Amino acid sequence: MPFSEVQKTRFVALLQTKSWQLREGTIWSASGGLWFSDSHFEDWSPSQMHEIFTRRAERIAKAQLGDWQRVSRENQEASWAADEVAEI
Repeated sequence: MPFSEVQKTRFVALLQTKSWQLREGTIWSASGGLWFSDSHFEDWSPSQMHEIFTRRAERIAKAQLGDWQRVSRENQEASWAADEVAEI
């Protein structure tokens, strides 16, 4: 089941506490390397998003390529926010 409007609003608000920026309906990570637009909220449930971004963060940390610490952290933030809204 896709995100409800309440879940989407809370997800965005949670990420903003982690220095993410909302611009023209898209929430961007502090570095600008990760973002979520409306289509992300239509395709995945919060539980699915939590699982997807938990696994991504783990793969990135394991590979340790490029700026892996920042990228892994941003994926962890997305996973955390999705987990927080899953029960709403």
